[in-house]
Amino acid sequence: MAAFWRRAAVALVAALPLAACAGGEDAESRLGEVGYIQGFYGGLAVDEPNAALVGRDVLTAGGSAADAAVAMGFALTVSYPSSVTLGGGGACVVHDATLGVTEALDFVPRPATGPAGDRPTAIPTLTRGMVALHARYGRLDWRLVVAPAEQMARLGHRTSRAFATELAPAAGALFADPSLRGLFLRPDGRPLREGDPLQQVDLGGVLSRIRSQGGGVLYAGPFADRLVEAYRAAGGALTREDLRSYIPEWRTTLLIPFGSRELHVAPPPAQAGPVIAQSFAMLLEDERYAEASDAERPHLLVEVSKRALSDRRKWLGGDLFATPDNLSLVSEARVERLIDGYSPIDASSLRGSEGGDLVEAPAGTGFVAVDRDGMAVACELTGYYPFGIGRMAPGTGIIPAAAPTGRGRNPLSLGPAIAIDAASLAFEFGVAASGGAFSQATATQLTADVLLRGMEPREAMAAKRVLGFDQPTVAVVESGATAEAEALRLSGHEVQQTDWPGRGAVVHCPFGLPDPRLEGVCAVANDPRGFGLAVSAPQR
Repeated sequence: MAAFWRRAAVALVAALPLAACAGGEDAESRLGEVGYIQGFYGGLAVDEPNAALVGRDVLTAGGSAADAAVAMGFALTVSYPSSVTLGGGGACVVHDATLGVTEALDFVPRPATGPAGDRPTAIPTLTRGMVALHARYGRLDWRLVVAPAEQMARLGHRTSRAFATELAPAAGALFADPSLRGLFLRPDGRPLREGDPLQQVDLGGVLSRIRSQGGGVLYAGPFADRLVEAYRAAGGALTREDLRSYIPEWRTTLLIPFGSRELHVAPPPAQAGPVIAQSFAMLLEDERYAEASDAERPHLLVEVSKRALSDRRKWLGGDLFATPDNLSLVSEARVERLIDGYSPIDASSLRGSEGGDLVEAPAGTGFVAVDRDGMAVACELTGYYPFGIGRMAPGTGIIPAAAPTGRGRNPLSLGPAIAIDAASLAFEFGVAASGGAFSQATATQLTADVLLRGMEPREAMAAKRVLGFDQPTVAVVESGATAEAEALRLSGHEVQQTDWPGRGAVVHCPFGLPDPRLEGVCAVANDPRGFGLAVSAPQR
């Protein structure tokens, strides 16, 4: 993959203004070439390793965390189409330590509005989201950050274990579609395995258009018309007006102050954001989580999750894309009301409010990237269902995202977060997660363990996880969590055990970035339950 990036950089570097080298690097090294940054370049954690290597190369070429995020976003559509494609979208939280700005980018896919086929689809929002992120915070030429994904698709890459693991159980249904069968079927009639070559020529052609003509090529003009027809051929509902009128939005984050720090969480319509923010705020009350015993912590996590999820039903109503006032969602009075009546030894019998089907499919992926200057980006991307609608839009290489509905396909699992030092505005912590209903529990527990208990990210990643639903006394516990399950039973919870589908990605810089002590101050961690990759130089 590094070779692909290097060829792209060499071909395009002439279009970039020459820049002085950082530090004492080789005088011939230029911004945009892999290796421009020597030593500490930042760090990242991603669910899929091919995309992680793309992000690493962008950071070492002098790109910002936003450049790396854009490059990884596009790369994931090639190497991890089970979780996100150009037909999907998502949400990001961005912090720029130099400007002192933290904000959220909403490119959550909305339902397409055309006549419904047999596979209703969402509007493809990812490309416009990446354009918005790059336009605001990018440092490298747009062509350089799109080129690695294009090269992966055109020339092929090795199937990762992360993708092969998700392809295997879905292959039977996917192979009913001739285009997907042609891509993901081995000559022996079995689905691709780890290490098998995967080449996607049609997708490479679309990425070539995006690289050379800009992201707008998908939303207006002849190719947009072609995309609409391809969606309809796949059973979708996309219209030309859907594409023309869609614009991503920059939003104010949900902010939770704690000590000298602030936690910034993606706001609605990233609907896991308020659940994470409220849960974290409840854990902060009277230092409950930091001072709780090992036996109480699983109970406490379950209880705050139940309360936040129950509250979500009230403000969400029947609108999956509701955007209530951020301040009201995380006000001190609201948080105190939610945690009122908590008992450290007894399960509450909260009952979920009326409010429709809030099932969440375990689809999507997340990543965190930070550069040496203290810019950080945490993103969660989704197609709303594994492999979207399970069909290819003919001739495009794009798998459309499923239409967001109440039947598991919805934005309820989105909620990336970043923590900063409120005084210095330095970046300290970023988290992204995936796994449907397990996403918010994963993000909450990781954030609390690292920021409130002082655990190392890898230690926090390895800890067994728990989840409370807005149902009377039900607690879900990760398989093998014997002590946690017993503690919950003693508190009166009805325990259900399961293999945990949630995945997390974390970058933690406890001294803050930027910082003169650059070498070795950041820890990066991907989830051991998956097969992603976390990289930094040097890594601790």
